[in-house]
Amino acid sequence: MLSHDFLLRDFTKKARYLNAFFSKRMIHLNLQILYSCNFKCEICDFWQEPYTKMRRLAVADIQTIAAKLKPLNPLLISLGGGEPFMHKELAEIVGILSKDNFLAMISNGWYVTPENAQTIFQHAGMYEVSISVDYATPEKHDKQRGKEGAFANAINALKLLHENRSYPHQRVHMISVVMDDNLDEIEELIKLAKKIGVTYFVTLYSEGRGEKPSRLSRQEVSRELLRLKRKYPTDFVSLPGYLERFAEITTEEQGITPCYAGKNLFNIDCQGNVTLCIDRLQDPVGNILTDDLPKLQQKLLEQHQQNNCGACWTSCRGNIEPLLYGKHRLRDFLDSYQMTKSIPLV
Repeated sequence: MLSHDFLLRDFTKKARYLNAFFSKRMIHLNLQILYSCNFKCEICDFWQEPYTKMRRLAVADIQTIAAKLKPLNPLLISLGGGEPFMHKELAEIVGILSKDNFLAMISNGWYVTPENAQTIFQHAGMYEVSISVDYATPEKHDKQRGKEGAFANAINALKLLHENRSYPHQRVHMISVVMDDNLDEIEELIKLAKKIGVTYFVTLYSEGRGEKPSRLSRQEVSRELLRLKRKYPTDFVSLPGYLERFAEITTEEQGITPCYAGKNLFNIDCQGNVTLCIDRLQDPVGNILTDDLPKLQQKLLEQHQQNNCGACWTSCRGNIEPLLYGKHRLRDFLDSYQMTKSIPLV
């Protein structure tokens, strides 16, 4: 049973977030708490040097970050890595940040147990967790992730997280990176997520990190994803305004512009470096652990105003920009309920 104090605090956070949202202020932070990972994914470089030798954020760092971000609260903070469950202080980190913000996390699912699933939901205040599953074929997913058993562990993690939620508003999603060879498997993944009791959404592959060959999907991707969205409207929760622009990134040289990183969303890595996004790690505007927030905000805004990049269309953009700047904002706002509505406890 949710306490009166929790409900009041949660309502206040949501009201403040909606005010910031409709004022088109800073609302989203991607935060990498470490780069260590037990997988060797074909589409990611973070498991290689120099990332493997970089420090991870400690609880003291998170306390500093939380204090400095207070003027922006509440943010939707997406914790990532690396693999977040490899951080031994994960529960403490979530607990600190969730007091004034909404916490989400993406994981490969390998280290999820009933105990840590219950801990991050009940004691730490996690709002939602997404587990990556890119193929309905276990062998393909394992190969892509560079780890035998990756698929089986991801499915088990989805079940454990769903079963160990403490409150109906806490959500569990299956997430897939749409690439050149998995579009035909998306429908089976939606069905699998539905069978488990979780919802499904997608993100588009980004070429921005490291030297990797193109993995962008086929040009008919938007048409197919929108068909699936119509067929499974309550299970496939990606916004239609996000899905309908997937094809543009495969056909237009300039990509999808303008990008609102630096204005509505930004990134902090495990060194504390502040950047427009995770694909611009080599171009920080400063460091959250040592620099003042107003100075960092000003530099982010300046970079945003000079930024002509449209090379990615990942879900961090796709869950925000259609709602703030899209052609069908009311439609997408109404549809966003499917991603955030309460789900009965098991």
